[in-house]
Amino acid sequence: MPLRAAALSVLFMLASACGPSSTVDEGLGVVQELDTSEAGITAFVREGRYKQWLAEPSIHETRAPHGSKVRVFFNDTVTGSLRAGNATHPMGSILVKELYENDGKTLRGHALDVKISEGAGKDTWIFYEGFGPDYSNNYYGRGHGTCHGCHDSGRDYVTSPLP
Repeated sequence: MPLRAAALSVLFMLASACGPSSTVDEGLGVVQELDTSEAGITAFVREGRYKQWLAEPSIHETRAPHGSKVRVFFNDTVTGSLRAGNATHPMGSILVKELYENDGKTLRGHALDVKISEGAGKDTWIFYEGFGPDYSNNYYGRGHGTCHGCHDSGRDYVTSPLP
């Protein structure tokens, strides 16, 4: 049984989207009324302060490593940039991905990307992924070590198209 438990543990780690969590608070202050600290982002998603943004019309299947069911929300800054076809997005671009259980109804967590400085490159973004109910072991950081690996296939690290 210990071997089976170890195998399950490895599978769980591989299924996680962004690799090991971070304990480093980036300390970058407020961007678009969002406190970019880990605690600030956690409060932002738990309070649903993104719910009035442009959103995909419904929860849907995804190929992304965040789980099988998601819904993405886009703030006005990234929406304008995506509509303009910009090669790089401006500081203040924010996307929130709601992460659902396989039933497509139970919200299990959030992934968030926030552009924290102008220019190109992974270090211009903070990546975050957290799971409820307590959001105590989040994936978080500037150019997070594994998150950027999937996001680098997008236009300036944005892989979700506008709805």
